[in-house]
Amino acid sequence: MASASAHGNQDKDPHFPPPSKQSLLFCPKSKLHIHRAEISKIMRECQEESFWKRALPFSLVSMLITQGLVYQGYLAANSRFGSLPKVARTASLPVRNAK
Repeated sequence: MASASAHGNQDKDPHFPPPSKQSLLFCPKSKLHIHRAEISKIMRECQEESFWKRALPFSLVSMLITQGLVYQGYLAANSRFGSLPKVARTASLPVRNAK
């Protein structure tokens, strides 16, 4: 019964928009409406942070490991380009996966 009365109060509360005007981003518990601009800003910041803190370090480490494996002879170098194709391919994987 408590939930029914709380739901009845929700409809009469002046802080809540009418149910027909509520968007999917409306949170009734905190009485906040998150705007799309804020969401896009947060997503942009998350992607930038993901690149600098995860993708770039993993990419550099994988490049160094691949170069070391080519230098030691565990991986064969390309006759024309050397280790560049393998190192470039290895560097692009963490950047692509971090997004």
